[in-house]
Amino acid sequence: MTLNALINLIGILIIVVIVIAIFYFLSKNPSDDSGNSPAKHARENGGVDQTLRALSRYASSHGFQILRPAKITSGGKTAQLDAVLVTYCGVIGVRCLGYNGEVFANPGESEWLWVTAEGRRRFPDPVAQCAADARVLRDLLIREPKLKNIPVECLAVFTDKDVQLSIPKSVPILRRKDLIPQLEQSRYLEDKGIDADRITALLKGACEG
Repeated sequence: MTLNALINLIGILIIVVIVIAIFYFLSKNPSDDSGNSPAKHARENGGVDQTLRALSRYASSHGFQILRPAKITSGGKTAQLDAVLVTYCGVIGVRCLGYNGEVFANPGESEWLWVTAEGRRRFPDPVAQCAADARVLRDLLIREPKLKNIPVECLAVFTDKDVQLSIPKSVPILRRKDLIPQLEQSRYLEDKGIDADRITALLKGACEG
């Protein structure tokens, strides 16, 4: 083999090695959801199942009733909640928001902004939705005189642990990690002697599905 032929062969081998190396590094480039970079694909159910399981454990440990999910209709309006707790001191609805990416909102805005690598979308103000849900639950309870003064509260909970929230602190939303500690506060555990069984039966009777 001549010197020129040997040089040409070495050159071809070098090019082949470079091409193989390029394909190798491209194949190692993180293009799926397994990396630690910000969420690439929009999703709306991050952490929802974990949150609901934690709520069920909380209810069981305190002897509370829980309905999940709870689509409750009263007065021609519907409360679409992921869970409803009937405690010793009242009724607590929970609306889970499993958005990833970034969420932006200002007080009083009817829609909030959700941003992921796939684009920008708007969704209804969950705090206003929770207020509407609470009105539906109250409308159901006040139909029975003995239940008309039962406290009702609905909570908006962002359940994806990596979601970035640009929301003023004055806006009453919770993260997943804060939900159970919130419910462990004394005001949620006080025994006011309410008829929890009757309330639960009433809610189940108004549930769809």
